[in-house]
Formats: sequence, C-alpha cells, structure tokens
Amino acid sequence: MSGSLQMSVWLLNVAILVHINPCLSVGMDLFEEALRRWEEALTFRSKQSDDDDDENCGSIKTGAGDAIAEQSMEDVISAEFVHRLKSLLQRAYHLQGEFEGVLGVSGSNVSLAEKLAEMLSNEDLEDGCLRDSISVADSTDSFVSAAELSEHRELRTVLGHHPFYEEALQLAEDGDISCRVLRTEMLDCLGDVDFLAKLHCVRRACELILCERTTRTFLAETGKKILSSIIVKAQKSPKRFEDVFEELVAFLENTDHWENTEVELATRGVRHLNFYDIVLDFILMDSFEDLENPPISIQNVINNRWLNSSFKETAVASSCWSVLKQKRQHMKVHDGFIAHFYSVCEQISPVLAWGFLGPKSSLHEFCCFFKDQVLHFLKDIFDLDKVRYSSVETLAEDMLRLLHRRSELLLAFVVIFGKAQRPSEPEPLVENFWSNQD
Repeated sequence: MSGSLQMSVWLLNVAILVHINPCLSVGMDLFEEALRRWEEALTFRSKQSDDDDDENCGSIKTGAGDAIAEQSMEDVISAEFVHRLKSLLQRAYHLQGEFEGVLGVSGSNVSLAEKLAEMLSNEDLEDGCLRDSISVADSTDSFVSAAELSEHRELRTVLGHHPFYEEALQLAEDGDISCRVLRTEMLDCLGDVDFLAKLHCVRRACELILCERTTRTFLAETGKKILSSIIVKAQKSPKRFEDVFEELVAFLENTDHWENTEVELATRGVRHLNFYDIVLDFILMDSFEDLENPPISIQNVINNRWLNSSFKETAVASSCWSVLKQKRQHMKVHDGFIAHFYSVCEQISPVLAWGFLGPKSSLHEFCCFFKDQVLHFLKDIFDLDKVRYSSVETLAEDMLRLLHRRSELLLAFVVIFGKAQRPSEPEPLVENFWSNQD
C-alpha cells in the first residue's frame, strides 16, 4: 500500500514538473531579455560619455576654452544613474545564476567578475581621444576613424580567451571572409570585422553540427513541428505543408543534388552552404525583413477598417501566392532546391504573413514569439559571453545546446497557451486560387 502511495506521489511530482518547467524556461528567457536591455542601456550611456570626452578633446586640440567648467546637475544625475544601473546588473547576474541552478542549466561561460570587469573597463582606460589622436597622427598611409580604432581596441581586449575567434579575426581583417548581408547592428556586434570573424566561426560550427545525422533529423523534425503548430494555430490543416516539407528534407539529404543546389543558391548571393547562410539568413531573416515592409497594396488592405478579417486574410494569401507564382516562372531548374522551397513557401508564407500583419490574436502572438526566439538565438551565438569561441567543437556544442533550448521554448509556448484543433480537411482557398490562375 505504501509503495502505491509513493508511486502516486512520484507521478504527481512528474506531472507538476512537466507543466512548471516550460514556465520556468519562458521566465528565464524573459529575464535574460531584461538583462540584455539593461546592458544595452549601460552601453548606450557609456558611448554618450565617450562622445562627450571626444568633444572635450576636440576643444583642447583647437585651443578653445582654457577655463574648467563646473560639473552640471545633469552630469551628477547621469553618474548616479550609471551607478544604480551597474548595481542592478550586479544583483541580476547573481539572480541569473540562481535561476540557472533551479533549471539545471549550465552556468554562464563568463564569470560575474569578468562580466563586471568588461563593463567597467572604460573607466580604467586612459583618455581615449588623446590616444586615438596620437595613433591617427602617426599614420602616414591612411586615415582611420575613431570608431574603427575603438572597434579594434575592443576586439583586441578579448583575444587570448577565444583562440578560435582570434584566428577568424585575422582573416576578417585581411578581407578573406565574405557574406551576402552584413547583420552587424542587428546582432549587436562591435563592427563589421567583428561580425565577419564570428560569422566565419559560426559557419565552421554549423558544418560540424550537421555532420551528425541525429542532429539533422532533430532540426528537420523540430522545424516541421513548430511551423505545423503555426498553421494549426491559424485553423488550417498542416498536412500539405508537412508533405512538401518532408520532400524538401529528402531532397537535401541526397548528396547528388548538392552541386546543382550550390549553383542555384549562388545566383541568389548565397555562396556558403550551411545552416546559417541558408536557413537562418537567406530564409528566415529575409522573410522577417520582407514582412516588416509589405507591399503598399497589402498595407492598404490591412489598414482598411471597412474590410472584414476574412477578406483581408484572403487578400494577403492571394498576394503571397501571386508573388510565388511569378518567381516560379523565372526558375531555370524546375525540380531543384528553389522549386521545393517555393512549394513549402506556398503553404507557410500566407499563414506567417497573416500572423504578422493581421489583428492581435493567438496566431499573431505565436508568430512574434517565433521571430523573437530566432533573433535571440542569432544574437546569442554571436555573443562571446553566451557561447565559447575557444574552438570549433566548443562553439558547435554551445550552438546545439541553444538550438535545443529555443526549440523547447517554442514548443512550450504551444503547450502553455493551448493548441488549436487540427482541421480534418485543408482549406479550399489554396485549390481555388491556383485553379483560377491556370
């Protein structure tokens, strides 16, 4: 009898943990976002201080003003604000460690002392503008801006701790790393050289990650599950999407197609075949940017308050399909990667477009959360504090861990906020639309 009671208690604890853990994970993610914002505020204030110092140096070099100005009340308030913000961050880092202990997550790769030292490093440096002016004055070959000097100085401070990054940094400085789109500001990098160096490391790590068949299977299954959940949230059947998605995965698994795929993607500016360049950058980031700037015709329909939601959704879907059909007509390879990719887009693009552009709803919230998780993942893997750039193996290990974590957060979101009923039959809108266009 006691054994049955113990088993019941154990099962109850498991059930509670199943529901609590996703909530804790989401809470941890939101807490990290708050940390990121506070760090950005501190960085922004530090840059303002640097700009003020540059102005002071400029006046000294031109001989303007010998008198020492009194410290203004604004400076006092700003100094007090910075002091309080640093104190807040210090307590937050301690709290973050406690949270990670509760969730069973490995601690941060950089200790609290190192984090604080990095943020306080500007206070220990000598007068920056004077040092920069000397460096520029000594250069007889070219003029280097103060921003570039600051970037290189900040980059050099991390060397020795990240040897893999250091090797890539030299390649970036020599101009040996190329990319389709610079995402320096979006990913909070110190500069283009910093972005390119990290991009080189991420590409190498992606190659290592995808060597394992189990990882490729995980990425494919997770991607299908998340996108299917979005379609279900839109009250549509995901069956057709799942079919064409599996066809795309099977196409990519066949190595005989890789050479033609490389040629197809090269015509679109993608010259590196890896998870970042194809999936994260070319597919996801470009899609998010397109949705942020939809055609004027779609904006007019969405903003027309006299039209009902059903009509607006149909108009958005029709616009997506029209664009895809026009693109299909310009394809040179009608059974290659792009053709399979367009088949997937025909099923998911209208849903995503309506989710982002349509009214506030559970679909809109899910789409925004999906986008946020992708952006957070990208920022994390381009952050020396979040992943280890000591070797390609350690970076690949940390990237895979973050992939699992972000995927779990997205799937937990579906569970916590409920899953819509899977329709038994696909929406007739797709078939009617294409039959009218033939």
